[in-house]
Parts: sequence; structure tokens; C-alpha cells
Amino acid sequence: MRAAAALLILASVTTATAGQALGAGQAAPQNMEDPARVAAAVRQAVAATAPANATITLGPVAGARHMPACPAPLTVTVTGQEPYLQAAAACPAPVWRLYVSVTVDAKMAVVVAARPIPAGQSITEADLALQDKPLSLYAGRRVFYHPSDVAGTTALLTLSPGTIITGTAIQRPFLVQAGQVIMVDVLDGSIDVTLDARADQAGRLGDRISVTNLSSGKHFQAVVTPSGAVVQLGR
Repeated sequence: MRAAAALLILASVTTATAGQALGAGQAAPQNMEDPARVAAAVRQAVAATAPANATITLGPVAGARHMPACPAPLTVTVTGQEPYLQAAAACPAPVWRLYVSVTVDAKMAVVVAARPIPAGQSITEADLALQDKPLSLYAGRRVFYHPSDVAGTTALLTLSPGTIITGTAIQRPFLVQAGQVIMVDVLDGSIDVTLDARADQAGRLGDRISVTNLSSGKHFQAVVTPSGAVVQLGR
């Protein structure tokens, strides 16, 4: 009799323990996302637009272990500017999104000073060279990829050999001087009319300056181009 009672008690304890382990009315935990799968999707998305020689480094992706496994292909959206990017890996259902920081370490050939260039000196192509430089050295700054884009400008500061030429380090010369009488091309579709005007202000290549029509005395805006001042109507 005692043996039967002991057996009954042991069976009750075993059943209760199993019920506590599973949780009353709760299903077993579902599968969670594989961080390696998220990392592969992010790396593939970044590599699609990164330079061919780039080294791609991902931030932590361990947070994927807390996301339900995604049965569909992950979508990845990449934002930011190289070398520092942010990737958002997303699952359509069940809906979740994981953000991953990304660093793209690559080199590109950019224009540098080939020899010392004093401040105020007019720069020629002989003063320039192309060198492979890491993106991290000029991220967010305007750089140049052809020496011809820099030739003819003036150095705003002294540039030592190997210095990357940025937009803030140079200044383009004035192509138009204030008070200068210039010819202005007025374009409207296929119509091209040329008129004489006086520049009310100096202008560099690409500048929009105020000019005065010598015949009518009217003021208008024109854009300085390599071939002269141009007004494009209908824009």
C-alpha cells in the first residue's frame, strides 16, 4: 500500500514538473533568425554599390537572435555616405527590422598635389597627380577625379605633395569682371538670341550673376559658362 502511494506521488511530481517546463497552454518557442543570414544579406546589398576593392565591415548583428525566423527573403535598405553607412534588414512577415552599422574601407584615385603648391598660386596640370586614397580621408568633402577639373584654379592655402585637392582648397578664377561688357546668349528651345549686356558683378564658372541689357536697361540673371554668359528660358 505504501509502495503504491509512493508511486502515485512520484508520478504527480513528474507530471507537474513537465507542465511547468512547457508552461500551461503555451507552445514551445518558435525558431529565431540566424544572425549569419542577416549579415550575408547586408553584405550583399552593400557590395552592390561599393567599389570593387572595398573591404566591408559590419557592426553587431547578434540582435537577430531575438527576431522570429523570417520565411521570406530579407530586404536591405542602405543609407549614409561611404565609408560610414547604415543598413536596415527587414522581414515582411513577421514584421521586424534590424539596423546594422557598416564601414566601407576602399581606395579611389583622386587628384592630389604632385609638388608643393603655395597659397595664391595658379594651379596647372603639372602640379597635380592621381593617387589612391582611402575614402575615410575625404568622406563628405568634394574631391576631383581628373586633373583637368582642377587646372586653372588658384590654391587658397599651401598644399604639400600628396595632399588631396578638395573644393575648399581651391578657387576658380573670375571669367567675368564687374562692369565688363559681355555677350549673352538667350536660349529658348531652338531659338538662340545674342545681346550685349554689362555684368553687374564678377562671376566664376557656374556662377549666376546679375547683368544689364544695354539696349533696354533691364536687369536679369545669367549663368557663366566656359563659352560665355547664358540665359536659358523655359526652366
